[in-house]
Amino acid sequence: MNKTRSPLRVGIVGCGSFGRKTYAYGVAEHPGAVVTALCDVERGRAEALARELSEERGTSPRPGVYEDYRPMIEQEPLDVVMVGTLADVRPAVTLAALNAGAHVLAAKPMAPSLGEAEEMLRTAKQVNRLLMVGYNFRFREDAQIMRRFIREGGLGRPLFARAWSHEASVPTWGPHYIRALSGGGSLASTAVHVIDLAVWFLGCPPLLSVDGHSLSRFADLPSLPPKLEAVRDTYDAEDLVSGYARFADGVTMSVEGMWLTPPQIDGKGVDVWGTEGYASLSPLRLLTWRDGDYADRTAEGGLADAFQDDSSVRNRREVCHFLDCVLGEDTPLITPQEMWTDQAIVEGIYAGHREFDPSP
Repeated sequence: MNKTRSPLRVGIVGCGSFGRKTYAYGVAEHPGAVVTALCDVERGRAEALARELSEERGTSPRPGVYEDYRPMIEQEPLDVVMVGTLADVRPAVTLAALNAGAHVLAAKPMAPSLGEAEEMLRTAKQVNRLLMVGYNFRFREDAQIMRRFIREGGLGRPLFARAWSHEASVPTWGPHYIRALSGGGSLASTAVHVIDLAVWFLGCPPLLSVDGHSLSRFADLPSLPPKLEAVRDTYDAEDLVSGYARFADGVTMSVEGMWLTPPQIDGKGVDVWGTEGYASLSPLRLLTWRDGDYADRTAEGGLADAFQDDSSVRNRREVCHFLDCVLGEDTPLITPQEMWTDQAIVEGIYAGHREFDPSP
């Protein structure tokens, strides 16, 4: 980076655990950016984070604090806005920031609806600003190894992916179980991560149609642990989802998104079958069909046997990558077409059936 260049001025909307640990800490670690403004509807959280950044991390000047994102965007000369709110207000914040001339990194899911996501993408293109949704599983080391194996022809042409997300609990650290706020439960709040990986691994072919079914078992459970019993009256999200997507050239994908699964099967993964091989993420397996059998090429990926996914690592890699892209030092790992496809698959599953025009 050009050391004489002024640092990017970053505003963060949403100062809960994610906004603090991912966005604020990530920006603090980047040499080319500084947090200059913080916004949260609970002003105390923004004040506490501003104090922490200033006193413990040496951010200077101390970030400005706001309760409403609109005056923050209007009054602060921001280069970047990072949106760590729930999905219900994410489109409005994103559009305000883009129209004010800022680049935007937004948490997932992108929006409550495909129409809102399309408006976000269209606006970013019109104002020539970078918009990226934080599908941070792409920054896992094992995911990048699997993507490289597929891109380099390790399994031939990808034909089918299975994206699965099994959560033993419900994310009660935020109201992800209230659909009007979160945009959805086990699908939009959780399984969208593996949907995005599957779309990435398949090469994002044109989407033709999506079928799906979603339901909730939560209200029928006769007993719940205290933290879940406390949200029984407000819980209205789905916790059992299945879906099937069809793409051009015969490529397909199945989706499973569950909350409250037995802890013995807790986990997330993507499996991909191709014309000449197979790859899986959990555990990482890279297999190529050779001489009438599968040759195991997993060791060629160079992943240590002791690898464990660390969300703090991939989240901060995402933030630094985005800032590098804004500075012109990297190319976005996540494209507008991939963001659209992820959102379209989620919407199609919720709708039960949707067909899409594959033409540009």
